[in-house]
Amino acid sequence: MLRIGLGLVLVFCTVLLWLPMLSEALCLLLRRRQPAQPMPAVRPRILFVVPAHDEELMIQDCVRSLLAIDYPADARRIVVVADNCSDATARLVRELGVECMERVDAQFPGKPRAIAWALTAVDLTKWDACVVVDADSVVARDFALGLARLAPLNDIVFQPNNLVVNEFESWLTRLGGLLGRCRFEVTFPLKEAAGLNFPIGNGMGIGTNLLLRDGWRSYSIAEDSALYAIYTEAGTPIRLARHANIYSQESRSLGEGATQRRRWLGGRIQILREMAGKILRSPNIGLRQKLDIFIELGLTSPVLNLMIALGIVALALIGVGGVGGRLIAAAAALSLAGIVLTTVVAIARHPQPGRTLLAFVMLPTYAVWRFFVFVSTVLTLNDTTWRRSSRSPAPAPLAHPQS
Repeated sequence: MLRIGLGLVLVFCTVLLWLPMLSEALCLLLRRRQPAQPMPAVRPRILFVVPAHDEELMIQDCVRSLLAIDYPADARRIVVVADNCSDATARLVRELGVECMERVDAQFPGKPRAIAWALTAVDLTKWDACVVVDADSVVARDFALGLARLAPLNDIVFQPNNLVVNEFESWLTRLGGLLGRCRFEVTFPLKEAAGLNFPIGNGMGIGTNLLLRDGWRSYSIAEDSALYAIYTEAGTPIRLARHANIYSQESRSLGEGATQRRRWLGGRIQILREMAGKILRSPNIGLRQKLDIFIELGLTSPVLNLMIALGIVALALIGVGGVGGRLIAAAAALSLAGIVLTTVVAIARHPQPGRTLLAFVMLPTYAVWRFFVFVSTVLTLNDTTWRRSSRSPAPAPLAHPQS
């Protein structure tokens, strides 16, 4: 009986592991040719909002990149929100001649509330979309032009191509950069071609008609994941601005990355707990999109999926045994085929494929770290305190990416 019970549990876990690959396979079958994104004759008016909490190390690089974008001056506005800062963030922004709003509210700190507060002070009717840029980021010179290709922007949510500015710095940043490329260069274009929404994050844009109608809609510790779920459940389309590149700084150490990963994972689990019923009952989206939301919020960590699959293989062979154990082990191993294929495609397109492949030598260390981050997050799910991710100073001023 014990072996049968264990086998049933392992079968259930294996089915869950297969869901992401099955969803992507369905996207391959249902994908449609995406029309070209022409440049509109009249440039949409874009409001760039940069929430910043004690970001003196990197804020000027971010602001300089936004100032340098190739876009009409009368069609853009840059607003930095210095939220509960105790450093020189506001002064450094103003030294560059950029508007900076200072917010002091120790009772309600955090990025979502800072954005919501700033938007109440802006006449949104003068703008077509609001784009939220993290303070540890830089944008390509043609970033705004890439966003403009999606015009009209007023009634959609959109996400640029999110890459890593220090991707080639170490094995850790290379792995983080590759995971991002798998998502933004392979998986998300596939989902969009199949008519599905996909998660949003750094650089996300929201049409001002949506903001005027509904206001800022999330105060979660993972507000971008919450907005993805909220807008998708409502049937609002999310578009991919594939010609617009934004570059974030990847954590340079496991310690720096732990806070960020806990926040992302904890936020997604919280969203699932709060919105699962509403998503399932939603009349605005079909079954495929409902399934994909749950996959994106709960089942899309390749490294964790790898560790779980290996654990299932070991338990199936040792704990279950026999033909049944071998079948479960084989099914668990095959569930990784989608991850492998996506990684192969991303590596094939990678500017430094050889050196990035060498970083896989450290994958066991990275996997164990991600597992402990997962466990510590699950054990502290009731802690919804927003915590700022650790920062390291750039070794040199960040070069402005050209594209």
